[in-house]
Amino acid sequence: MEKLSVVAIAVLVLACSLPLTIAFQSLDIYKLSLQFAKHRGIFDYYKLSMEWPKSVCNTGGSEECETPIKANFTIHTLQPYYRPDNSVPPYNESRCNSVPPSPPERITAAYLRRYGILDDMIKFWPNQFGYSNIDKNLEFWRYQWSRAGQCSPYPVYPDFYFNVALTYIKSIDLLKILESSGIHPNNEKYEASAFAKAIEEELGVKVQIRCNKDVKNVTQFYEALLCIDRFNFLESCSATKYYGCSETEKIQFPSVGLV
Repeated sequence: MEKLSVVAIAVLVLACSLPLTIAFQSLDIYKLSLQFAKHRGIFDYYKLSMEWPKSVCNTGGSEECETPIKANFTIHTLQPYYRPDNSVPPYNESRCNSVPPSPPERITAAYLRRYGILDDMIKFWPNQFGYSNIDKNLEFWRYQWSRAGQCSPYPVYPDFYFNVALTYIKSIDLLKILESSGIHPNNEKYEASAFAKAIEEELGVKVQIRCNKDVKNVTQFYEALLCIDRFNFLESCSATKYYGCSETEKIQFPSVGLV
């Protein structure tokens, strides 16, 4: 529980660090969204997808990852969900907020630098297919904003949305958690349940595991999904689930240094 308190403190720091006037504006937008959102309205919780870069890059896709492949977990997305377990469609389909969101074009290097998160975005939320190319990164971030961020409680403030995910990935060293439980990225195979168990025992909440297949059709660990409530605090997912693999299946944890 001591580790979890570190995450809670980080989230509180994030909330307290917001400019007061902007925080009130965001709160007003949040209340408006609750009251007037169309269709199913504002989301119930987020899923934060923390991906293992090698498992993105060894699938034999048409686009090659930039090298060296990153050896730390990175953010795939921060996706709003409805309970019990349904993702919120993009704003242009769901009208999930009553306040028109900022357009993706607002997300520029200058915008992210102004709010002090550009370097963290490059480090923790990179485009694996060109992380040193700012245009590639911006394309990826704008997609995530239009696909998911516009349905957050901060439709006018992309930096608020990005900061939720950044706060968690900077506070939770997922690789260290797994290695402390004897699960190493060494091309060995471990039961899928071992990944969930290691993370759940450390964080005290239920998580979900997603697998994919590499170019040799080997099932591998791809990403861990953490659930976060609307107030940006970690919560248990509805159940421990496995996507693309079964609970007892042996899955590979690919090494960054090996093909």
